[in-house]
Amino acid sequence: MTDLIRIVYISRATFPITPDSDGIEPNVARILSTSRTNNRKNGLVGMLYYGDGCFFQCLEGETAKVQALYRTLLKDPRHTDLKVLASEPIKRLSFPDWSMKYVPVDEHMLKLLEEHGFETFDPYRFDHHLVERVMQLLQGVPDPTAPVVEARASAPARTVLSVTDPLPEAPQQAPENTARISMAISFIALVISLIALLVSLDLI
Repeated sequence: MTDLIRIVYISRATFPITPDSDGIEPNVARILSTSRTNNRKNGLVGMLYYGDGCFFQCLEGETAKVQALYRTLLKDPRHTDLKVLASEPIKRLSFPDWSMKYVPVDEHMLKLLEEHGFETFDPYRFDHHLVERVMQLLQGVPDPTAPVVEARASAPARTVLSVTDPLPEAPQQAPENTARISMAISFIALVISLIALLVSLDLI
């Protein structure tokens, strides 16, 4: 892929805001599941944040595919007031390991909003600087819905084995160490034989 683009857009949910709970809002969970399946098929990646009834989403991939997806999103009845905050060509993907990363509301976002005088998450009032700050923040926050993928993405190369990975080879003993071990075993065996002989002759 050489023709890559990033679109960052916001929208308002049309479904009622449910109280915070231990899990993900059911409608958001369904959107996330569908996005991951479709993006994986189309080779797209991205990130989704939902707070206070607003979506903040980043889509990345081949230009034609990203633009086609955005045209589809415009027709989705689950949100409205779509607004593109950024649309730009990119040289590499920001979320290469995520068909759709989900970032929950957490203390980092709340602190960032507080620093800029926001009591709620209202991306329609964000300036360009704050949009960049939010993007940087969301890239670093882990996705609690996919710990295995997140671990693979952050782990050093080859530290996570899959079922198709070959097992690591056992370290081989150096030839000189092997010879020393053999000599030691032979010596111990000789001592044991000598003791047995002395015992049989009632010399010890």
